Formats: sequence, structure tokens, C-alpha cells
Amino acid sequence: MRKQHDVIVVGGTCCDLIFSGLPSMPRLGEEVWAEGMELTVGGMMNTAAALSRLGLKVGLISETGTDIWGNIIAEKMREEGVDPQFLQVHQGPYPQITVAINYQNDRSFVSYAAKHRQDAYKEHLTRMVRQSEARIYHFSAQREYIEAIREAKKLNKRISLDVAWDEDWLKNPELRSIIGLADIFLPNWKEAEVITGKSDPYEALEELAQLAPVVVVKMGERGAICKAGGKVYSTEAFAANVVDSTGAGDCFVAGFLYGWLQNRSIEECLKIASYCGSKCVEAVGGYTGVPTLGQLMKDLPFMSPIS
Repeated sequence: MRKQHDVIVVGGTCCDLIFSGLPSMPRLGEEVWAEGMELTVGGMMNTAAALSRLGLKVGLISETGTDIWGNIIAEKMREEGVDPQFLQVHQGPYPQITVAINYQNDRSFVSYAAKHRQDAYKEHLTRMVRQSEARIYHFSAQREYIEAIREAKKLNKRISLDVAWDEDWLKNPELRSIIGLADIFLPNWKEAEVITGKSDPYEALEELAQLAPVVVVKMGERGAICKAGGKVYSTEAFAANVVDSTGAGDCFVAGFLYGWLQNRSIEECLKIASYCGSKCVEAVGGYTGVPTLGQLMKDLPFMSPIS
């Protein structure tokens, strides 16, 4: 089990059923027909797959069932070279599903996740963190992962955190204590605003930087800002033909972590992250369009090998 990975990603994984090309958003009692539909895997698989495409050795700690949805998740992990050994596979149906509806440049979601085996899953998370080795662990900083995050910190493992939209949790003071365990924290602008109560992204960044040594606030088409080592950095978003914004933030995270693990400067980490996020939105699916390492080397001139 103690096989070295570059990154172990920890968090929920789901099947994504994505509709695109809608003439309008459906109202109650109405039916609309989409021009496109894609069935893929999302959640933390977006970041895991993006990291794997960049040439890193990646594992994913998550849970599935032995139903059709679990089979799809396992197959996509194999396709993308993500190590499945850390999956907890529950016997029987255990669906984790999100329906995403893309309209213009935004989207809405309807999700369902089985939760009736959460106690066993929490034990599995902590056990896998203890039994694995990686250069960094990337968690979804949600309530169910608190014990695993604390275990990783106790074991002196490097920790990266992202968050998911849960307004009550984002306002909970306990989240701040969890952020304080991280080496890198990467919320989006809206999440940062709710956590801090600061609508200005730079003010939110300053407050969050008191909790973690490296903080990145993702701002979509406005780029991203970061504070590290007492200095504030920024990057613009790359131009992109937006088809589906699902997973853009996850792929941004993958790019930043890749750069950080390669000892790139913060400026370069942000550029790599922004590039990965921009390529993601040009295809339907949370990681379908994310680049390979070869594409990254070709399109970003500064990506010559570091000696």
C-alpha cells in the first residue's frame, strides 16, 4: 500500500450527466431539448484526472457501489491512469450522481449522493490517509473529511484544500480551523466572500492568508489572485471558447498543484493553473478538455525543464 504517489486526492466522486445547447432553462411544467449530452465522472475526479494527464502519479480516496454508476467511475479512473486502490467499494447500489444543465455561460445542478454508509466511509478515509504516502494530499474541505484532514496533519503530511458550495458550512467557524491545517487553500471568489464576509477579493485574500501560508482565490474570467510568503500575486484568465464551465476550478487546482510540486514560481503556478482551467471549459465535461503535459509544454513558453 505504501507506494509513493505525487498527489492523493480525497473527496466525493460522482457520475456527471451534462446537458448543453439548451434554448432556455426549463420552467416548472416545461420540457426543453438539449443539443448535447455527455456522461462522465466529476467531483474530485476532475482534479485527479487533470493531475494524471500532467504526468503525475495520482491516487483517489473516494467511495462507490457495485452498481452501474460505480462501474462507470472505476472505468473512467482506469482510462485516466488514476490509481483506484484507495476506493471504498460498497456492495450493492450506492449512487453518486449529478445532473448539470449548461445554459449560456452558466450552469445549474441537481445532485444525489447515497449517505447511508458514512460511518464506514469516514473510517476508510482515515485508514487510507495513514496507510498511503504522497507528496501532497488534496482534500475537499467538507464536514465528512474533517477527521481525515486532521489525521493527515497529525502525520505531518502536506495538505491542499478546496471547498464545495455549502453556505452554512462556509460560514461555520470550524471551517476556519480546518483551513488553518492546510499548506495551500484554493477557494473561488464567492466561497472566499462567504467565509470572510469580504466582498472585495483582495480583502478576502488578506484575511484567508492569516490562516494558511498559500492562498489562491479563483475568479473565473477575471483570473486569480494569490498570497504567499507575504506577497500578493495575480494572473489573468486565458482566452477561451466556453462550452461548459463544469470542473474549471478543479482543473485550475490541478495546474497550480502541478506547478507547485515542480518547484515553479508562484507566478508560473498561477499561469499553469489558469491555462488548465481555460482548456477545461472548451469541452463538455469536468476534465474532458484538460491538457496533457505535452500540450502544456508546447503552449506555455516558460515550461522548459527545471534543472
